[in-house]
Amino acid sequence: MTTHEVTLLHDNWPQKKADHFASLAADPPAGFSYSDRTWDRYPGVTGTREAPTLFQAIAEVAAEVADRHGVLLNDAGIEKPGEWIDEETNQQTVAHLLLAAVHRAAYCGLTVDDLVGLLRSVEPAFLQAGPDSDRPFA
Repeated sequence: MTTHEVTLLHDNWPQKKADHFASLAADPPAGFSYSDRTWDRYPGVTGTREAPTLFQAIAEVAAEVADRHGVLLNDAGIEKPGEWIDEETNQQTVAHLLLAAVHRAAYCGLTVDDLVGLLRSVEPAFLQAGPDSDRPFA
């Protein structure tokens, strides 16, 4: 197990009232602190979690917050998720995009099953994707 630094936020769209986060503020996950001004702007938690990968650490904390407090933290701290910066942040970027997708899906009538269905539908191409295969020509 590795200790990973995790920051999860609610990007506040649509804006939620402070009482939406009251339970989380009173009892954040072990090893985490809550702030309604993470990065001077967003409600969220920051702390460390032991897990095999950063992705799993983010997933565990997001699931714990959702389960215990009914809060979907929809941002994993990637400012420009369209930019792949380095190997260190790739898993964080994927988690960020998935959390944002879950949050936005709820506002356009999609379900978690719809999202999983999309992922499953492109699974045949999964093994053909990746850094050794993303070429413009075969």
